[in-house]
Amino acid sequence: MISFRSIIILSLLFCFSCGCGKEEFLATHWKDPIPPQGNPPLHFSNLESKLDADSCGTCHRNQFQKWEKSLHSQTIAAGLLWQLPGLGKEKGDTCFRCHSPLTETRRYLAVNEGWISDFPKEWETYMPKGTEKHGLVCANCHVRNHNRYGPPPRTGDVISEKSPHNGFTVKGEFESSLFCKNCHESPNSGKMINGKRMMETFSEWENSKFAESGVSCQNCHMPNRDHDWKGIHDKEMVENGLEVNLNITEKDNLIIAKGTLTSKNIGHKFPSYAVPKVYVRLVLDSGLKSKEPIVLREETIGRFVDIFIENESFDTRLSPGESFLIEASLPKSQISPGSTIKLEVDVSPGEMYIRMFQHNWENKEAFAISPKAVPILKQALIEKRNLDYRLFTLSREVPDPLQR
Repeated sequence: MISFRSIIILSLLFCFSCGCGKEEFLATHWKDPIPPQGNPPLHFSNLESKLDADSCGTCHRNQFQKWEKSLHSQTIAAGLLWQLPGLGKEKGDTCFRCHSPLTETRRYLAVNEGWISDFPKEWETYMPKGTEKHGLVCANCHVRNHNRYGPPPRTGDVISEKSPHNGFTVKGEFESSLFCKNCHESPNSGKMINGKRMMETFSEWENSKFAESGVSCQNCHMPNRDHDWKGIHDKEMVENGLEVNLNITEKDNLIIAKGTLTSKNIGHKFPSYAVPKVYVRLVLDSGLKSKEPIVLREETIGRFVDIFIENESFDTRLSPGESFLIEASLPKSQISPGSTIKLEVDVSPGEMYIRMFQHNWENKEAFAISPKAVPILKQALIEKRNLDYRLFTLSREVPDPLQR
């Protein structure tokens, strides 16, 4: 029976990631699961005691508004929720390691799924039930045992026990790429496919010129300490990371088109992981409504792994500084006056999930996917498809053959 085989394997590989940092603080900070916060200090006000994101946003408004639109706020969404009935508690916990690290929120989720019956009622005094639906809330990174932690202040403000919630403990690790490694790097013991683990983003950065020059994950994904963590899903972010060119030349009786994509400002392989794909094509457009554009050549940039997470078909991702070339040629006699050649670049941030979810949707009866999960699976598939976007279209006129 393979009804949930692909989903279970992917969950284990993608959600179970390395929690062993070099610094003692990070090893403790990312303990799995993050221990319960316990009762709030008695002198805390009602607002100071609350650890749901809405309460934090009362004072930290800018951070809240950025987080609210980020993928970190969506780690408990349809793409994960439809899988939970088939995964069960033990395998679900491997996903929660990164998607919901707090003991409180993962137990709320377990209750929602019927895996366990209840939870300590005192938790609701500081983390109301419903918080589990909001993904990685502020407390996942910033609160342990009701003590707040964060990066060094940039304003020169004095931190004291008289500050709200007793101020916070300053930790430089919040500005280190090691802080991100826990959820963006598979463990060394992780499954290898074609000699690579499923997630090696931290290692890719560590071996790049960006690490050598002191450019951290936060410099690109949290500029000005913004809490939106933009990446492959954000068109502007990807545009700024690449240099794209299209050149048209003539040789003998041929027109030759060359398109290049260069990874200029990306500190790891592009695109990251095996999930996203980037489609690059050269298209001949005659400009005539009566003629459909002709695709001269199409290539895929990405790591293509089957939905059962067993085999890799190809890996054409770009390392930092590397270029991708797509080339096509055709006889001049086949080109109409006024024609253009276009370089089109499309991005599918969730390509692998689309394949996986589509396979499960088409086989939902055979796989005995629960009635509860079926509509959520459909929602997840639609959401992933709706993420696709056109990144670039570059056009170059083809010299008029009548003028040659």
